[in-house]
Amino acid sequence: MNQKSLLYKSQLVALIKTALLNRMAEADASIVSAKEARDGDTKSSAGDKYETGREMMQMEIDKAAMQLHSAQKLLHELEKIDLTKSGPDVNSGSLVTTNKEVFFIAIGFGKIQFEGEEIFVISPASPLGSNLLHMQAGTTFSFQGIDRLILSVF
Repeated sequence: MNQKSLLYKSQLVALIKTALLNRMAEADASIVSAKEARDGDTKSSAGDKYETGREMMQMEIDKAAMQLHSAQKLLHELEKIDLTKSGPDVNSGSLVTTNKEVFFIAIGFGKIQFEGEEIFVISPASPLGSNLLHMQAGTTFSFQGIDRLILSVF
């Protein structure tokens, strides 16, 4: 793999990491805010209203905690990817350019804008990711009724 390709993928990973860290910070802030709201709610004579409010805040805390855990897990998976591993075959860490779009095989993250390009960051375990594994440049494949040609793998 040439240095330019490795630098490109390293910068892409850094952007994804930053987005994940932002997700984690937002989830953490939501947890703190919901806990403050829950704990600051004073018991009133309308006991049911008090309990309902506390329960709703607890549900918000639980939801934010799940988002935080999910982002932490994705970050851990992303950090395990070996970007130097390159070959003709698509594998985890590959950047795959087709005639339709660009895919980064890494984690289930979704679409990201990077250097003026739209890149789909997908998990190798996803239906499309597992379909792409071990394919090479020049291979044509069909996914969800759309034919694609792999132009490059790096």
